[in-house]
Amino acid sequence: MISNYKKKKFEIIVFSILLLLPIFIDSYYLDNISYFMCWTFISLGLAVIWGMGGILSFGQTAFFGLAGYGFSVISINFLGIAGVSIWSVVLSLIITGIFGMIVGYFLFYGGIYDVFIGIVTLAITLVLETFMQQTAGPEYAIGSARLNGFNGMQGMPTIGFESLQFGLLEGVTQYYFILLLAIIILISLYKFKQSKIGLVFLATKEDRERVSSLGHNVQKTQLIAFTIASLLAGISGILYTNWGGYITPDSMGLVSAALPVVYVAASGKKDFFSVFLGCIFFVWLSQTLAINGKQFAIIVMGLILVISTRFFPDGIILMLKNKLTEKIKWL
Repeated sequence: MISNYKKKKFEIIVFSILLLLPIFIDSYYLDNISYFMCWTFISLGLAVIWGMGGILSFGQTAFFGLAGYGFSVISINFLGIAGVSIWSVVLSLIITGIFGMIVGYFLFYGGIYDVFIGIVTLAITLVLETFMQQTAGPEYAIGSARLNGFNGMQGMPTIGFESLQFGLLEGVTQYYFILLLAIIILISLYKFKQSKIGLVFLATKEDRERVSSLGHNVQKTQLIAFTIASLLAGISGILYTNWGGYITPDSMGLVSAALPVVYVAASGKKDFFSVFLGCIFFVWLSQTLAINGKQFAIIVMGLILVISTRFFPDGIILMLKNKLTEKIKWL
């Protein structure tokens, strides 16, 4: 126990600060941090398939958008029914997971690897975005839920229990829910990484054919990891939709598909905690830069990707984390 505490001292300090943060900042900044943390799950999913398995996918935003739209359509159609904002989340994640399994099955069992996975997943993302953009007409509706094209969907209920005083995911409750969910998922991902299937998946990054020759089902292992990544992206999509009260096709656009790649690469794709922390920072940076123009933010994010790839291949945030960890050993 003491050994584990020493190894995770930096993480414990960071999460302690995050847990105490609502005491010192107002609701506006707290709401913004909740928004930044919404994007950590999609980045963690990419860290699973790319950092562990060497599979670069641009399909994370497709699952992000699918879960967001799925939650919106289901909850709007059954508005007023008890617990709809809870079980609609579960149903949308099931739909997203199934879609992720189908895509992953055709990718891995179809023998598609390396750069071609990036191409195929990007194509899927852009097809979904293009389709959703042209759904502005009244004929594009699922039940009583209109898709609304460029304008996106809104009017979905807030996740939670209205009968409880702090039962809805908004404000401080939303912040703590996302933070605690992140802690649980981070612990689970580290356990997955150390598990047998996680070690097999790590090995496929180095030599896929050799792992297969040792009797391991490589395609099945990759499919499981890809499905986990799709579910994590779906969690981000639902939390984002709940945070803003809307979901638009832009969430599945080319820029949205590329930004998680920047976050993960610059943070350190081999370490989940670095990705979590780095994603919060880089989303904040991107939003701050976007005040002066969206294109300016994209240029800076691209520059960060180039710099991190060239000079910090293990990630800028991971490098800083390792240095800070060394400095606090005396505590």
